[in-house]
Amino acid sequence: MKCWNRTASNLGLLFVLLALCGSGRSTELRGRVVDAKTGAPLPGANVELLGTLLGAGTDLQGRFRVLGVAPGRYRLRVSMIGYAARVLPGVWVGRDSPDTLLVELVPVPIELNPVVVTADRRNQRLRASPNSIAVLPAAEIESRNSLRLDEALEMVPGVYFMKDDINIRGSTGYRANSANRVLLLVDGIPVMTSDIGGISWDMLPLLDIERVEVVKGAGSALYGSYALGGVVNVITKQPQPQGRFQFRLTGGIFDEPSEKVWVWAPDRTLGYARTELAYSKQFGRLGVRLSASRFASTGDRKDGDFEKWNASGSFRYRWPGGAVLNAYAAWLHENSGVFVQWRAPFIADSTDASPSQLFHPLLPDEEGNRLRLSWLNTYLKLSVPLSARSLLRWRVSLLRSMLGNQFQVAGDFFPANGLGGEVQWDWLPHARHYLSTGLEFKLNLVKGVFFGGEHTEYALAWFLQDEWRVTSSLKFTAGFRFDRHELVGGPVNYQFNPRAGLNFQLSESLTLRASSGRGFRVPTVAERTIHFDTGNFVVLPNPNLQPERSWSHEVGARLSLGRLGYLDAAVFQNDFDRFIEAKPDLSQTGAQIAVSFQNVARAQIRGFEAGLALNLWRRRFSLSASVTHLSTEDLELRLPLSYRPRWLAQVNPTLRLGPLELRADYRFASRLPRVEIYTLDQRVAQHELNLRLRYRFKTVALVVGSNNALNYNYTQVERNLGEIRSFFVALQGHLGL
Repeated sequence: MKCWNRTASNLGLLFVLLALCGSGRSTELRGRVVDAKTGAPLPGANVELLGTLLGAGTDLQGRFRVLGVAPGRYRLRVSMIGYAARVLPGVWVGRDSPDTLLVELVPVPIELNPVVVTADRRNQRLRASPNSIAVLPAAEIESRNSLRLDEALEMVPGVYFMKDDINIRGSTGYRANSANRVLLLVDGIPVMTSDIGGISWDMLPLLDIERVEVVKGAGSALYGSYALGGVVNVITKQPQPQGRFQFRLTGGIFDEPSEKVWVWAPDRTLGYARTELAYSKQFGRLGVRLSASRFASTGDRKDGDFEKWNASGSFRYRWPGGAVLNAYAAWLHENSGVFVQWRAPFIADSTDASPSQLFHPLLPDEEGNRLRLSWLNTYLKLSVPLSARSLLRWRVSLLRSMLGNQFQVAGDFFPANGLGGEVQWDWLPHARHYLSTGLEFKLNLVKGVFFGGEHTEYALAWFLQDEWRVTSSLKFTAGFRFDRHELVGGPVNYQFNPRAGLNFQLSESLTLRASSGRGFRVPTVAERTIHFDTGNFVVLPNPNLQPERSWSHEVGARLSLGRLGYLDAAVFQNDFDRFIEAKPDLSQTGAQIAVSFQNVARAQIRGFEAGLALNLWRRRFSLSASVTHLSTEDLELRLPLSYRPRWLAQVNPTLRLGPLELRADYRFASRLPRVEIYTLDQRVAQHELNLRLRYRFKTVALVVGSNNALNYNYTQVERNLGEIRSFFVALQGHLGL
């Protein structure tokens, strides 16, 4: 084993040295990218030579240089957020080629066919993918004035949340942010905690986000465990060629609840405030980006208060030969109250009970629960072109999460550390083939009072994928991943996950797609070992949990309406084996409700999804809308799966009149057909309407709005009321420095 490790390390070092030293090519392509309407240069545009792995970004003057290009004729693709991408066929590179190629891009409010990287671990157009993908650009997050990443993701078709648990087409259900079935990535690197497999939606400053890609369906064939239900990849912003200072200042207040008897703090004004700052600049070949934020709230309910600080820094260095080194670190510290469930109804023989003794959804059943934690996410990535058709990528990462206390328990807590590493090689052996292969390693170190001591977990995986362009309109993708997981002193699990996909461009406007893949997820340390109690709940360990597996199938179509927009539709089916769900343990009796993670023999989720995006009235009015239907079943009990609504829908109209923008975001989720704990509690559908009015003056915008503008009362999880209405004002923008 030591010899194998030494050999692998030497080969990796040899690849890097060859790439760094072998960059003395003289042939290059030069050009300039400008706005088609104003002629202004566009810094930060992305330039790609199709059929190769070569590309570049534009500088302050919109200029670019692609180095190491062999003489010949190429197709050049130029793209930028907020502009329609252009493909220039027949661009000649070599003797008599133009000194500077001029490329003009047309601005658009809705990006119809953006570049995505997550579905196949490489750059490609969204229409060319065999998977359903949704893209959430930074402009959308800014327009909605989202305060957290999960708030922004709620408007992605097919995505909904049960408190902090993200669901893509019903994959996760409710798990109290433990062992999500959706894998969260930051720049392609997993950021799931080593102990509980949880996600922090506050860890990343929102000003850092360039776009978010949501891949629907099992992604285990490329990304391993946790990607059983889908993948969310947050792509961070690269340093700007010019010095830029960004800011966003938000302040809001909560309205009174719809029922006056629910007022719990009559002498206080309840509200929240968020401050976000970022600075970015290119210093020669070195780019730097720094950001920080503070988010504090009294909460709209008792023990709903919090204070969160985070900061991040990214650095990017590019060598003349095209090699790029990226370093990134993000830190979060949180101190918050924990509202587990509302105060249960009080039953008394007399009628003189005080209001605090009656049913009260804004008061917790157990007061004083606190949560203190800190997170550190850091990575180092190196991308090295070995030739115009070969690219080596290498990364190492560390995710460290540390509890200061949990609920009423304090002291004797230890950090959970997740160390990761990966090497990926991309190769174009033929004009019709794109081959990707790599090795991934993960080490999880967990210790704590809740987990029964100290635990060490190893994971090693190898993946291989080939993308074969059969004809100019038909593309076939096939690949697999082999994983080995070992919990020291516990089970060893092996898993082989294949995948296959087809993409067929039936015409210039209509694209058909189909995909099928195997998914799996190994139980987390927490699912197997956790034991803690709070209030009337106790969570019990289950060391006999088995890995869950699935098959995911999808058929879809995308119809382009030109610059007017697009229509997209898909039908899907996911079949699960040994599905892991949090269920009441009926073998336990007593005053507390005992819950443990258990394997369900078989389960199934199937349904359809449809969405559209339109640009109308000379792009002054845009509309996006979607509907998702879920049919879920525990095939053993012949009952619906818990915490999955049957219908999801959203409508998002936006009206632009010069510098003024009016936006509405409406979201609907049907009544949950089944829950696990308080099955007799009343359940209602979710209706949420958010309103925004935005006025932009040059590079600064003023935003006023309301969240849950109808002050509609609903629950996602039993005895947890949705957030009551709030009003806010925000100032956002950027300055050149």
